[in-house]
Amino acid sequence: MNCVFHTDRYKNLPTAARKLQFLELQKDLVDDFRIRLTQVMKEESRTPLAFRYCAILNAVNYIATVLADWADNVFFLQLQQAALEVCADSSMLSKLQVGQLAAMETSVFDDMINLLERLKQDMLTRQEDHVFREVKDAAKMYKKERWLSLPSQSEQAVMSLSSSACPLLLTLRDRLLQLEQQLCYSLFKIFWQMLAEKVDSFIYQEIILANHFNEGGAAQLQFDMTRNLFPLFSHYCKRPENYFKHIKEACIVLNLNVGSALLLKDVLQSAAENRLGAVLNPNEPTAVAALNELGIYKLAQQDVEILLNLRTNWPNTGK
Repeated sequence: MNCVFHTDRYKNLPTAARKLQFLELQKDLVDDFRIRLTQVMKEESRTPLAFRYCAILNAVNYIATVLADWADNVFFLQLQQAALEVCADSSMLSKLQVGQLAAMETSVFDDMINLLERLKQDMLTRQEDHVFREVKDAAKMYKKERWLSLPSQSEQAVMSLSSSACPLLLTLRDRLLQLEQQLCYSLFKIFWQMLAEKVDSFIYQEIILANHFNEGGAAQLQFDMTRNLFPLFSHYCKRPENYFKHIKEACIVLNLNVGSALLLKDVLQSAAENRLGAVLNPNEPTAVAALNELGIYKLAQQDVEILLNLRTNWPNTGK
């Protein structure tokens, strides 16, 4: 950035007042560049996955990162102190702002950094929304899968990916690969984590909670998720299942053997009765302890009760 060279040129000026004048010029130049980037971004906003849009986003991120680094630079910290003295004398800032500057809670670049961070977040959100719309469209057939009547594992020679899940997974794979190549590392990390959160919620809300599952359907869902969806994100983190906690824990509940599911149902029922004023039996395991023992930490007790009721493989004499 040319602003770096401006800094080198005015560092040796004799007075703080002159340095502050150049600092204001420098900030104006950065802000002009931000405004221009915003204008070009709006022209490219119809194609948020295209190379030009990604290049603009990378530039915004780079400038914000440089300014954040400058905020900790000794030279700019000295200018911040000089600016504080000038502003205090001229009453240009409120007591709160003066206090924040004096305590180094803010920097001379904070306003610009905040604007750039807001622009970066807006651009990332636009990209994530675009990809998520494609994912939802690709998942239409998967949402219609007949989870209630799928064959059990014992009836299949080998488990395989649901054919209806292929468009969904291919869309995710292609978009992740594309944006990994076009975005810098820090931006792509934010992007895939945002997308994973959206996909986790979507599959949990619109596929799992919207259906009932026999033994084969629950096993097929678990296979699709743990052996196919999660590994798509294993290139970017060691434990991708931690970004799909709703799905992971729902699969645990749906795939419990019948005995364990009945026992869990009894524990949750007892806990519900205790909440309504029944006498607490200290020998009974708490609902939270029972769920944690199964590896369920994200889902609330009521969520697990709903999932148990989505199972169809109960014994005839059971609950």
